[in-house]
Amino acid sequence: MPAFRVHVQAQVSAAEVPPLTPAPAPARRPPASGITVAEALGLPCLAGARLVAGGRGADRVIRVANIMEVPDIVRWMRGGELLLTTAYALRDDEEALTALVPSLAGRGLAGLGVKIGPYLPRLPDPLLRAADELGFPVLELPGEVMFNDVLAEVIGTVLNRRALTLERTQEVHERLATAALRDGSYQELTRALAELADCPAAVLGPDGTLLAGAGGPPQDCAPTAERAIGVQGAGVAAGRVALWCAQPPTEGQLAALEHAATLAAMVAAQERAVAGRERRYRALLLTELVSGRPQDPAETARRATAMGWELDVPRAAVLVELSASASAPPSERPAEERLLPFVRAVVGPRAIGWGVPSGLALLVEPGGALRDVCRAVFDAVSTALPAARVRVGAGGVQADFADLHLSYREAQAALALGRELYGGTFVCEHRDLGVYRLLDQLPARELRRLVEEALGPLIAYDSAHEGSLVHSLGVYLARDRNGVEAAERLHIHYNTLRYRLKQIERLTGGFDRDPMTRLQTELAVHAHRLLAARARV
Repeated sequence: MPAFRVHVQAQVSAAEVPPLTPAPAPARRPPASGITVAEALGLPCLAGARLVAGGRGADRVIRVANIMEVPDIVRWMRGGELLLTTAYALRDDEEALTALVPSLAGRGLAGLGVKIGPYLPRLPDPLLRAADELGFPVLELPGEVMFNDVLAEVIGTVLNRRALTLERTQEVHERLATAALRDGSYQELTRALAELADCPAAVLGPDGTLLAGAGGPPQDCAPTAERAIGVQGAGVAAGRVALWCAQPPTEGQLAALEHAATLAAMVAAQERAVAGRERRYRALLLTELVSGRPQDPAETARRATAMGWELDVPRAAVLVELSASASAPPSERPAEERLLPFVRAVVGPRAIGWGVPSGLALLVEPGGALRDVCRAVFDAVSTALPAARVRVGAGGVQADFADLHLSYREAQAALALGRELYGGTFVCEHRDLGVYRLLDQLPARELRRLVEEALGPLIAYDSAHEGSLVHSLGVYLARDRNGVEAAERLHIHYNTLRYRLKQIERLTGGFDRDPMTRLQTELAVHAHRLLAARARV
Protein backbone atom coordinates (compact mmCIF):
# COMPACT_ATOMS: atom_id res chain seq x y z
CA MET A 1 0.00 0.00 0.00
CA PRO A 2 2.87 2.58 0.32
CA ALA A 3 2.43 3.82 -3.23
CA PHE A 4 -1.24 4.54 -2.54
CA ARG A 5 -0.45 6.35 0.71
CA VAL A 6 1.66 8.91 -1.16
CA HIS A 7 -1.39 9.61 -3.35
CA VAL A 8 -3.60 9.82 -0.25
CA GLN A 9 -1.45 12.52 1.31
CA ALA A 10 -1.67 14.58 -1.85
CA GLN A 11 -5.47 14.27 -1.76
CA VAL A 12 -5.63 15.42 1.85
CA SER A 13 -3.32 18.37 1.16
CA ALA A 14 -5.49 19.49 -1.73
CA ALA A 15 -8.49 19.46 0.59
CA GLU A 16 -6.76 21.47 3.27
CA VAL A 17 -5.11 24.03 0.96
CA PRO A 18 -7.55 24.99 -1.81
CA PRO A 19 -6.10 25.74 -5.27
CA LEU A 20 -6.08 29.33 -6.48
CA THR A 21 -8.84 28.80 -9.07
CA PRO A 22 -11.94 26.74 -8.22
CA ALA A 23 -12.83 23.97 -10.67
CA PRO A 24 -16.05 24.56 -12.67
CA ALA A 25 -19.03 22.36 -11.92
CA PRO A 26 -19.07 19.54 -14.49
CA ALA A 27 -22.06 17.58 -15.63
CA ARG A 28 -22.44 14.17 -14.05
CA ARG A 29 -20.16 11.74 -15.82
CA PRO A 30 -21.29 8.44 -17.24
CA PRO A 31 -20.15 5.33 -15.38
CA ALA A 32 -16.44 4.76 -15.87
CA SER A 33 -13.99 2.17 -14.59
CA GLY A 34 -14.46 2.17 -10.82
CA ILE A 35 -16.55 0.58 -8.10
CA THR A 36 -20.10 1.30 -7.06
CA VAL A 37 -21.04 2.50 -3.59
CA ALA A 38 -22.66 -0.90 -2.94
CA GLU A 39 -19.42 -2.67 -3.89
CA ALA A 40 -17.35 -0.33 -1.72
CA LEU A 41 -19.41 -1.30 1.34
CA GLY A 42 -18.06 -4.82 0.92
CA LEU A 43 -14.42 -3.74 1.28
CA PRO A 44 -12.64 -4.62 4.55
CA CYS A 45 -11.85 -0.97 5.19
CA LEU A 46 -15.58 -0.19 5.42
CA ALA A 47 -16.51 -3.09 7.70
CA GLY A 48 -19.25 -1.85 10.02
CA ALA A 49 -20.26 1.04 7.72
CA ARG A 50 -23.97 1.35 6.94
CA LEU A 51 -25.89 2.88 4.03
CA VAL A 52 -28.34 4.99 6.05
CA ALA A 53 -29.89 7.11 3.25
CA GLY A 54 -30.01 7.48 -0.55
CA GLY A 55 -30.19 3.75 -1.22
CA ARG A 56 -31.47 4.40 -4.77
CA GLY A 57 -28.02 5.71 -5.62
CA ALA A 58 -26.09 2.68 -4.44
CA ASP A 59 -25.01 2.04 -8.06
CA ARG A 60 -23.20 5.38 -8.29
CA VAL A 61 -19.62 4.83 -9.44
CA ILE A 62 -16.69 5.85 -7.22
CA ARG A 63 -13.64 6.99 -9.17
CA VAL A 64 -11.65 8.39 -6.25
CA ALA A 65 -11.93 9.03 -2.51
CA ASN A 66 -11.30 12.34 -0.76
CA ILE A 67 -11.54 13.93 2.72
CA MET A 68 -13.45 17.06 3.73
CA GLU A 69 -11.92 19.19 6.48
CA VAL A 70 -13.09 22.67 5.34
CA PRO A 71 -16.69 23.88 5.01
CA ASP A 72 -16.39 25.05 1.36
CA ILE A 73 -15.00 21.77 0.04
CA VAL A 74 -17.85 21.42 -2.47
CA ARG A 75 -16.46 23.83 -5.01
CA TRP A 76 -13.25 21.78 -5.29
CA MET A 77 -15.02 18.54 -6.18
CA ARG A 78 -14.98 17.27 -9.77
CA GLY A 79 -17.47 14.41 -9.57
CA GLY A 80 -17.19 10.71 -8.85
CA GLU A 81 -15.66 11.15 -5.38
CA LEU A 82 -16.57 9.29 -2.22
CA LEU A 83 -16.22 12.16 0.25
CA LEU A 84 -15.20 11.22 3.80
CA THR A 85 -15.66 13.59 6.74
CA THR A 86 -15.95 13.87 10.50
CA ALA A 87 -18.24 16.90 9.93
CA TYR A 88 -16.02 18.84 12.33
CA ALA A 89 -16.25 22.05 10.32
CA LEU A 90 -20.09 21.93 10.35
CA ARG A 91 -20.70 20.14 13.67
CA ASP A 92 -22.71 23.03 15.13
CA ASP A 93 -24.66 23.98 11.97
CA GLU A 94 -27.28 21.35 11.20
CA GLU A 95 -28.78 23.45 8.38
CA ALA A 96 -25.41 23.85 6.62
CA LEU A 97 -24.70 20.15 7.04
CA THR A 98 -28.08 19.27 5.49
CA ALA A 99 -27.51 21.73 2.61
CA LEU A 100 -24.29 19.88 1.85
CA VAL A 101 -26.20 16.90 0.44
CA PRO A 102 -27.85 18.60 -2.61
CA SER A 103 -24.61 20.46 -3.30
CA LEU A 104 -22.60 17.25 -3.41
CA ALA A 105 -25.27 15.48 -5.48
CA GLY A 106 -25.32 18.39 -7.94
CA ARG A 107 -21.55 18.10 -8.35
CA GLY A 108 -21.92 14.44 -9.30
CA LEU A 109 -20.23 12.94 -6.24
CA ALA A 110 -20.67 9.22 -5.68
CA GLY A 111 -21.55 9.48 -1.99
CA LEU A 112 -20.82 10.92 1.44
CA GLY A 113 -19.27 8.97 4.34
CA VAL A 114 -19.66 10.55 7.78
CA LYS A 115 -17.79 9.24 10.81
CA ILE A 116 -20.04 9.11 13.84
CA GLY A 117 -18.20 10.11 16.97
CA PRO A 118 -17.52 12.90 19.40
CA TYR A 119 -17.95 15.67 16.81
CA LEU A 120 -21.23 14.38 15.36
CA PRO A 121 -23.02 11.81 17.52
CA ARG A 122 -25.80 11.26 14.92
CA LEU A 123 -26.83 12.35 11.44
CA PRO A 124 -29.66 14.91 11.38
CA ASP A 125 -33.00 13.66 10.07
CA PRO A 126 -33.35 16.50 7.48
CA LEU A 127 -30.03 15.39 5.97
CA LEU A 128 -31.23 11.79 5.70
CA ARG A 129 -34.52 12.85 4.11
CA ALA A 130 -32.73 15.05 1.59
CA ALA A 131 -30.40 12.16 0.67
CA ASP A 132 -33.34 9.79 0.19
CA GLU A 133 -35.17 12.29 -2.02
CA LEU A 134 -32.09 12.77 -4.23
CA GLY A 135 -30.98 9.13 -4.22
CA PHE A 136 -27.59 10.32 -2.92
CA PRO A 137 -25.85 7.65 -0.81
CA VAL A 138 -24.92 8.62 2.74
CA LEU A 139 -22.75 6.18 4.70
CA GLU A 140 -22.54 6.12 8.46
CA LEU A 141 -18.97 5.19 9.40
CA PRO A 142 -18.12 3.74 12.81
CA GLY A 143 -15.60 5.60 14.92
CA GLU A 144 -12.84 3.02 14.47
CA VAL A 145 -12.74 3.43 10.67
CA MET A 146 -9.46 5.05 9.54
CA PHE A 147 -9.83 7.47 6.62
CA ASN A 148 -6.36 6.67 5.31
CA ASP A 149 -7.26 2.99 5.11
CA VAL A 150 -10.47 3.81 3.21
CA LEU A 151 -8.62 6.12 0.81
CA ALA A 152 -5.90 3.58 0.12
CA GLU A 153 -8.20 0.59 -0.37
CA VAL A 154 -10.86 2.40 -2.42
CA ILE A 155 -8.29 4.07 -4.66
CA GLY A 156 -6.30 0.84 -4.97
CA THR A 157 -9.41 -1.09 -5.98
CA VAL A 158 -10.36 1.56 -8.54
CA LEU A 159 -6.84 1.56 -10.03
CA ASN A 160 -6.78 -2.21 -10.19
CA ARG A 161 -10.11 -2.24 -12.01
CA ARG A 162 -8.90 0.42 -14.41
CA ALA A 163 -5.80 -1.64 -15.09
CA LEU A 164 -7.97 -4.68 -15.76
CA THR A 165 -10.25 -2.59 -17.96
CA LEU A 166 -7.29 -1.29 -19.97
CA GLU A 167 -5.96 -4.82 -20.31
CA ARG A 168 -9.36 -6.05 -21.42
CA THR A 169 -9.70 -3.11 -23.80
CA GLN A 170 -6.33 -3.91 -25.33
CA GLU A 171 -7.34 -7.55 -25.74
CA VAL A 172 -10.61 -6.53 -27.40
CA HIS A 173 -8.83 -4.13 -29.73
CA GLU A 174 -6.21 -6.74 -30.69
CA ARG A 175 -8.88 -9.38 -31.27
CA LEU A 176 -10.95 -7.07 -33.46
CA ALA A 177 -7.89 -5.72 -35.28
CA THR A 178 -6.70 -9.25 -36.05
CA ALA A 179 -10.16 -10.13 -37.38
CA ALA A 180 -10.37 -6.98 -39.50
CA LEU A 181 -6.87 -7.39 -40.93
CA ARG A 182 -7.16 -11.12 -41.54
CA ASP A 183 -8.95 -10.60 -44.84
CA GLY A 184 -9.86 -6.92 -44.63
CA SER A 185 -13.60 -7.59 -44.56
CA TYR A 186 -16.57 -6.52 -42.48
CA GLN A 187 -17.64 -10.14 -42.03
CA GLU A 188 -14.64 -11.19 -39.92
CA LEU A 189 -14.96 -8.01 -37.88
CA THR A 190 -18.64 -8.55 -37.07
CA ARG A 191 -18.04 -12.21 -36.23
CA ALA A 192 -15.38 -11.22 -33.68
CA LEU A 193 -17.57 -8.41 -32.31
CA ALA A 194 -20.53 -10.75 -31.83
CA GLU A 195 -18.35 -13.19 -29.89
CA LEU A 196 -16.80 -10.48 -27.70
CA ALA A 197 -20.13 -8.75 -26.99
CA ASP A 198 -22.00 -12.07 -26.70
CA CYS A 199 -24.90 -10.73 -28.79
CA PRO A 200 -25.79 -10.28 -32.48
CA ALA A 201 -23.70 -7.72 -34.35
CA ALA A 202 -23.82 -6.23 -37.84
CA VAL A 203 -22.34 -3.63 -40.14
CA LEU A 204 -25.07 -1.61 -41.86
CA GLY A 205 -24.70 0.54 -44.96
CA PRO A 206 -25.63 4.24 -45.07
CA ASP A 207 -29.14 3.25 -46.19
CA GLY A 208 -29.52 0.58 -43.49
CA THR A 209 -28.80 -2.41 -45.72
CA LEU A 210 -27.01 -5.34 -44.06
CA LEU A 211 -23.39 -5.43 -45.25
CA ALA A 212 -22.21 -8.09 -42.80
CA GLY A 213 -23.71 -9.79 -39.77
CA ALA A 214 -22.99 -12.40 -37.12
CA GLY A 215 -25.08 -13.98 -34.38
CA GLY A 216 -28.35 -13.57 -36.28
CA PRO A 217 -29.06 -9.80 -36.15
CA PRO A 218 -32.86 -9.30 -36.29
CA GLN A 219 -34.22 -7.50 -39.34
CA ASP A 220 -37.38 -6.17 -37.68
CA CYS A 221 -35.83 -4.67 -34.56
CA ALA A 222 -33.76 -1.53 -34.03
CA PRO A 223 -30.23 -2.02 -32.64
CA THR A 224 -29.64 -1.61 -28.91
CA ALA A 225 -26.47 0.38 -29.58
CA GLU A 226 -24.72 1.57 -32.72
CA ARG A 227 -21.80 3.74 -33.79
CA ALA A 228 -21.21 5.53 -37.10
CA ILE A 229 -18.36 4.47 -39.36
CA GLY A 230 -16.60 7.73 -40.15
CA VAL A 231 -14.12 7.75 -43.04
CA GLN A 232 -11.76 10.72 -43.18
CA GLY A 233 -12.33 12.84 -46.26
CA ALA A 234 -15.44 10.90 -47.30
CA GLY A 235 -17.86 13.64 -46.20
CA VAL A 236 -20.53 11.17 -45.11
CA ALA A 237 -20.55 8.13 -42.85
CA ALA A 238 -19.78 4.83 -44.57
CA GLY A 239 -22.42 3.11 -42.44
CA ARG A 240 -22.93 1.92 -38.86
CA VAL A 241 -21.77 -0.87 -36.55
CA ALA A 242 -24.67 -2.15 -34.45
CA LEU A 243 -25.34 -4.47 -31.50
CA TRP A 244 -28.57 -6.16 -30.42
CA CYS A 245 -28.18 -6.76 -26.66
CA ALA A 246 -30.76 -8.57 -24.52
CA GLN A 247 -30.15 -6.04 -21.73
CA PRO A 248 -28.87 -2.45 -21.74
CA PRO A 249 -25.32 -2.64 -23.12
CA THR A 250 -22.53 -3.00 -20.59
CA GLU A 251 -19.43 -0.86 -20.52
CA GLY A 252 -17.47 -3.72 -22.07
CA GLN A 253 -19.95 -4.13 -24.92
CA LEU A 254 -19.89 -0.42 -25.64
CA ALA A 255 -16.08 -0.40 -25.60
CA ALA A 256 -16.00 -3.29 -28.07
CA LEU A 257 -18.52 -1.43 -30.25
CA GLU A 258 -16.33 1.70 -30.24
CA HIS A 259 -13.27 -0.30 -31.26
CA ALA A 260 -15.22 -2.12 -33.95
CA ALA A 261 -16.47 1.19 -35.41
CA THR A 262 -12.89 2.51 -35.53
CA LEU A 263 -11.65 -0.60 -37.29
CA ALA A 264 -14.66 -0.65 -39.62
CA ALA A 265 -13.70 2.88 -40.67
CA MET A 266 -10.23 1.56 -41.49
CA VAL A 267 -11.74 -1.27 -43.58
CA ALA A 268 -14.01 1.24 -45.35
CA ALA A 269 -11.06 3.53 -46.07
CA GLN A 270 -9.09 0.59 -47.48
CA GLU A 271 -12.02 -0.44 -49.67
CA ARG A 272 -12.36 3.12 -50.96
CA ALA A 273 -8.64 3.28 -51.70
CA VAL A 274 -8.67 -0.07 -53.50
CA ALA A 275 -11.79 0.89 -55.44
CA GLY A 276 -10.19 4.21 -56.39
CA ARG A 277 -7.03 2.50 -57.65
CA GLU A 278 -9.10 -0.05 -59.54
CA ARG A 279 -11.19 2.70 -61.15
CA ARG A 280 -8.05 4.56 -62.24
CA TYR A 281 -6.46 1.39 -63.61
CA ARG A 282 -9.69 0.44 -65.38
CA ALA A 283 -10.11 3.94 -66.82
CA LEU A 284 -6.57 3.86 -68.19
CA LEU A 285 -7.13 0.49 -69.87
CA LEU A 286 -10.51 1.53 -71.27
CA THR A 287 -8.99 4.73 -72.64
CA GLU A 288 -6.43 2.61 -74.49
CA LEU A 289 -9.18 0.39 -75.89
CA VAL A 290 -11.43 3.15 -77.24
CA SER A 291 -8.95 5.87 -78.19
CA GLY A 292 -6.98 3.95 -80.79
CA ARG A 293 -5.57 0.61 -81.84
CA PRO A 294 -3.48 -0.84 -78.96
CA GLN A 295 0.26 -0.73 -79.59
CA ASP A 296 0.66 -4.13 -77.92
CA PRO A 297 -2.62 -6.09 -78.28
CA ALA A 298 -1.23 -9.09 -76.37
CA GLU A 299 -0.36 -6.94 -73.34
CA THR A 300 -3.75 -5.22 -73.49
CA ALA A 301 -5.48 -8.60 -73.59
CA ARG A 302 -3.45 -9.80 -70.59
CA ARG A 303 -4.38 -6.73 -68.53
CA ALA A 304 -8.03 -7.04 -69.55
CA THR A 305 -8.06 -10.68 -68.44
CA ALA A 306 -6.69 -9.59 -65.06
CA MET A 307 -9.67 -7.21 -64.80
CA GLY A 308 -12.04 -10.08 -65.55
CA TRP A 309 -12.96 -8.83 -69.04
CA GLU A 310 -13.49 -11.14 -72.00
CA LEU A 311 -12.26 -9.43 -75.15
CA ASP A 312 -12.36 -12.43 -77.44
CA VAL A 313 -16.08 -11.93 -78.21
CA PRO A 314 -17.62 -9.44 -80.68
CA ARG A 315 -18.53 -6.18 -78.98
CA ALA A 316 -20.02 -2.82 -79.84
CA ALA A 317 -19.66 0.54 -78.13
CA VAL A 318 -22.86 2.06 -76.73
CA LEU A 319 -22.91 5.57 -75.27
CA VAL A 320 -25.64 6.86 -72.98
CA GLU A 321 -25.98 10.63 -72.76
CA LEU A 322 -28.02 12.31 -70.01
CA SER A 323 -29.41 15.81 -70.14
CA ALA A 324 -27.84 18.44 -67.89
CA SER A 325 -30.93 18.37 -65.64
CA ALA A 326 -30.14 14.76 -64.75
CA SER A 327 -26.74 15.61 -63.29
CA ALA A 328 -26.44 14.36 -59.73
CA PRO A 329 -25.99 16.83 -56.86
CA PRO A 330 -22.50 16.75 -55.28
CA SER A 331 -23.79 14.67 -52.37
CA GLU A 332 -25.08 11.88 -54.63
CA ARG A 333 -23.17 9.05 -56.25
CA PRO A 334 -21.84 9.54 -59.80
CA ALA A 335 -23.84 8.30 -62.77
CA GLU A 336 -21.68 5.18 -63.08
CA GLU A 337 -22.63 3.97 -59.58
CA ARG A 338 -26.26 5.05 -59.88
CA LEU A 339 -27.03 3.60 -63.30
CA LEU A 340 -24.74 0.63 -63.92
CA PRO A 341 -26.79 -1.73 -61.69
CA PHE A 342 -29.91 -0.97 -63.76
CA VAL A 343 -28.06 -1.29 -67.06
CA ARG A 344 -26.27 -4.52 -66.17
CA ALA A 345 -29.62 -6.21 -65.72
CA VAL A 346 -30.27 -5.79 -69.46
CA VAL A 347 -26.76 -5.96 -70.98
CA GLY A 348 -25.53 -8.91 -68.93
CA PRO A 349 -22.71 -9.28 -66.39
CA ARG A 350 -19.99 -9.56 -69.04
CA ALA A 351 -20.64 -6.08 -70.43
CA ILE A 352 -17.92 -3.53 -69.68
CA GLY A 353 -19.28 -0.25 -68.38
CA TRP A 354 -17.84 2.98 -67.01
CA GLY A 355 -18.83 6.55 -66.34
CA VAL A 356 -18.11 9.40 -68.74
CA PRO A 357 -18.80 13.13 -68.21
CA SER A 358 -22.05 12.96 -70.17
CA GLY A 359 -23.34 9.66 -68.71
CA LEU A 360 -22.27 6.07 -69.41
CA ALA A 361 -20.15 4.15 -71.89
CA LEU A 362 -20.61 0.45 -72.54
CA LEU A 363 -18.88 -2.28 -74.51
CA VAL A 364 -21.65 -4.82 -75.01
CA GLU A 365 -22.12 -8.19 -76.64
CA PRO A 366 -25.01 -7.50 -79.01
CA GLY A 367 -26.06 -11.11 -79.51
CA GLY A 368 -28.81 -11.26 -82.11
CA ALA A 369 -29.72 -7.57 -82.46
CA LEU A 370 -27.76 -4.53 -81.30
CA ARG A 371 -30.88 -2.37 -81.66
CA ASP A 372 -32.71 -4.46 -79.04
CA VAL A 373 -29.80 -4.02 -76.62
CA CYS A 374 -29.76 -0.24 -77.20
CA ARG A 375 -33.51 0.02 -76.69
CA ALA A 376 -33.28 -2.02 -73.47
CA VAL A 377 -30.50 0.27 -72.19
CA PHE A 378 -32.60 3.32 -73.07
CA ASP A 379 -35.62 1.93 -71.21
CA ALA A 380 -33.55 0.96 -68.14
CA VAL A 381 -31.95 4.40 -67.79
CA SER A 382 -35.25 6.19 -68.48
CA THR A 383 -36.88 4.12 -65.74
CA ALA A 384 -34.08 4.87 -63.29
CA LEU A 385 -34.16 8.60 -64.12
CA PRO A 386 -37.70 9.36 -65.31
CA ALA A 387 -37.08 13.13 -65.41
CA ALA A 388 -33.96 12.83 -67.55
CA ARG A 389 -33.60 13.26 -71.28
CA VAL A 390 -31.82 10.09 -72.42
CA ARG A 391 -29.98 9.59 -75.69
CA VAL A 392 -28.31 6.37 -76.80
CA GLY A 393 -25.80 6.07 -79.62
CA ALA A 394 -24.16 2.84 -80.80
CA GLY A 395 -21.27 1.99 -83.07
CA GLY A 396 -20.82 -1.06 -85.20
CA VAL A 397 -19.97 -4.53 -83.89
CA GLN A 398 -16.24 -5.33 -83.94
CA ALA A 399 -14.99 -8.91 -83.76
CA ASP A 400 -11.43 -7.83 -82.87
CA PHE A 401 -11.05 -5.86 -79.64
CA ALA A 402 -8.23 -3.92 -81.28
CA ASP A 403 -10.89 -2.26 -83.46
CA LEU A 404 -13.18 -1.21 -80.62
CA HIS A 405 -11.93 2.35 -81.00
CA LEU A 406 -13.71 2.41 -84.37
CA SER A 407 -17.01 1.38 -82.78
CA TYR A 408 -16.53 3.96 -80.03
CA ARG A 409 -15.92 6.72 -82.57
CA GLU A 410 -19.02 5.62 -84.49
CA ALA A 411 -21.08 5.73 -81.28
CA GLN A 412 -19.84 9.29 -80.65
CA ALA A 413 -20.84 10.24 -84.18
CA ALA A 414 -24.25 8.59 -83.75
CA LEU A 415 -24.88 10.68 -80.64
CA ALA A 416 -23.67 13.90 -82.22
CA LEU A 417 -25.65 13.43 -85.44
CA GLY A 418 -28.66 12.13 -83.53
CA ARG A 419 -28.87 15.48 -81.75
CA GLU A 420 -28.93 17.19 -85.12
CA LEU A 421 -31.36 14.81 -86.76
CA TYR A 422 -33.70 13.78 -83.93
CA GLY A 423 -33.41 16.45 -81.23
CA GLY A 424 -34.65 15.35 -77.76
CA THR A 425 -34.44 11.66 -76.88
CA PHE A 426 -33.47 8.92 -79.28
CA VAL A 427 -31.78 5.61 -79.90
CA CYS A 428 -29.46 5.80 -82.88
CA GLU A 429 -27.08 3.26 -84.39
CA HIS A 430 -24.29 4.42 -86.62
CA ARG A 431 -25.63 2.24 -89.43
CA ASP A 432 -28.90 4.20 -89.28
CA LEU A 433 -27.13 7.35 -90.43
CA GLY A 434 -27.29 6.50 -94.14
CA VAL A 435 -25.31 8.98 -96.21
CA TYR A 436 -23.72 10.38 -93.06
CA ARG A 437 -21.77 7.15 -92.73
CA LEU A 438 -20.21 7.83 -96.12
CA LEU A 439 -19.53 11.48 -95.36
CA ASP A 440 -18.06 10.55 -92.00
CA GLN A 441 -15.27 8.70 -93.81
CA LEU A 442 -14.11 11.88 -95.56
CA PRO A 443 -11.44 14.14 -94.06
CA ALA A 444 -12.74 17.35 -92.53
CA ARG A 445 -11.01 19.48 -95.19
CA GLU A 446 -12.92 17.69 -97.97
CA LEU A 447 -16.20 18.19 -96.14
CA ARG A 448 -15.47 21.90 -95.65
CA ARG A 449 -14.56 22.20 -99.32
CA LEU A 450 -17.84 20.58 -100.36
CA VAL A 451 -19.81 22.88 -98.05
CA GLU A 452 -17.98 25.99 -99.20
CA GLU A 453 -18.51 25.22 -102.88
CA ALA A 454 -22.25 24.57 -102.56
CA LEU A 455 -23.33 26.65 -99.55
CA GLY A 456 -20.61 29.27 -99.09
CA PRO A 457 -22.73 32.28 -100.19
CA LEU A 458 -25.65 31.15 -97.99
CA ILE A 459 -23.41 30.72 -94.94
CA ALA A 460 -21.89 34.17 -95.50
CA TYR A 461 -25.34 35.72 -95.83
CA ASP A 462 -26.63 34.02 -92.66
CA SER A 463 -23.57 35.22 -90.76
CA ALA A 464 -23.93 38.79 -91.90
CA HIS A 465 -27.72 39.06 -91.46
CA GLU A 466 -28.38 36.55 -88.67
CA GLY A 467 -30.39 34.61 -91.22
CA SER A 468 -31.40 30.98 -91.54
CA LEU A 469 -31.13 30.25 -95.24
CA VAL A 470 -29.01 27.11 -94.78
CA HIS A 471 -31.43 25.71 -92.20
CA SER A 472 -34.45 26.53 -94.35
CA LEU A 473 -32.84 24.83 -97.34
CA GLY A 474 -32.10 21.73 -95.27
CA VAL A 475 -35.70 21.46 -94.05
CA TYR A 476 -37.02 22.05 -97.59
CA LEU A 477 -34.85 19.24 -99.00
CA ALA A 478 -35.67 16.92 -96.06
CA ARG A 479 -39.39 17.39 -96.86
CA ASP A 480 -38.74 16.28 -100.45
CA ARG A 481 -39.14 19.85 -101.72
CA ASN A 482 -42.68 20.10 -100.36
CA GLY A 483 -43.00 23.82 -99.58
CA VAL A 484 -46.18 23.50 -97.48
CA GLU A 485 -44.70 20.85 -95.17
CA ALA A 486 -41.38 22.69 -94.96
CA ALA A 487 -43.10 25.96 -93.97
CA GLU A 488 -45.06 24.15 -91.27
CA ARG A 489 -41.87 22.54 -89.98
CA LEU A 490 -40.12 25.92 -89.91
CA HIS A 491 -43.17 27.58 -88.30
CA ILE A 492 -43.25 30.30 -90.94
CA HIS A 493 -45.74 31.41 -93.61
CA TYR A 494 -45.54 29.68 -96.97
CA ASN A 495 -44.80 33.03 -98.71
CA THR A 496 -41.88 33.58 -96.32
CA LEU A 497 -40.42 30.26 -97.37
CA ARG A 498 -40.89 31.17 -101.04
CA TYR A 499 -39.01 34.40 -100.47
CA ARG A 500 -36.15 32.54 -98.79
CA LEU A 501 -35.96 30.02 -101.64
CA LYS A 502 -35.70 32.88 -104.16
CA GLN A 503 -32.82 34.32 -102.13
CA ILE A 504 -31.13 30.90 -102.12
CA GLU A 505 -31.59 30.62 -105.91
CA ARG A 506 -30.09 34.05 -106.39
CA LEU A 507 -27.09 33.47 -104.11
CA THR A 508 -26.23 29.95 -105.37
CA GLY A 509 -27.07 30.45 -109.01
CA GLY A 510 -29.77 27.79 -108.80
CA PHE A 511 -29.40 24.79 -106.52
CA ASP A 512 -31.97 22.78 -108.49
CA ARG A 513 -30.87 23.46 -112.04
CA ASP A 514 -29.52 19.96 -112.86
CA PRO A 515 -29.18 16.53 -111.19
CA MET A 516 -25.49 16.97 -110.30
CA THR A 517 -26.14 20.35 -108.68
CA ARG A 518 -29.08 18.96 -106.75
CA LEU A 519 -26.99 16.03 -105.47
CA GLN A 520 -24.06 18.25 -104.55
CA THR A 521 -26.34 20.68 -102.68
CA GLU A 522 -28.01 17.92 -100.67
CA LEU A 523 -24.64 16.35 -99.81
CA ALA A 524 -23.34 19.77 -98.80
CA VAL A 525 -26.31 20.29 -96.44
CA HIS A 526 -25.60 16.91 -94.80
CA ALA A 527 -21.86 17.66 -94.65
CA HIS A 528 -22.64 20.97 -92.94
CA ARG A 529 -24.65 19.13 -90.29
CA LEU A 530 -21.87 16.57 -89.85
CA LEU A 531 -19.23 19.25 -89.30
CA ALA A 532 -21.47 21.01 -86.79
CA ALA A 533 -22.01 17.73 -84.95
CA ARG A 534 -18.29 16.92 -84.92
CA ALA A 535 -17.58 20.32 -83.38
CA ARG A 536 -19.82 19.44 -80.44
CA VAL A 537 -18.34 15.99 -79.74
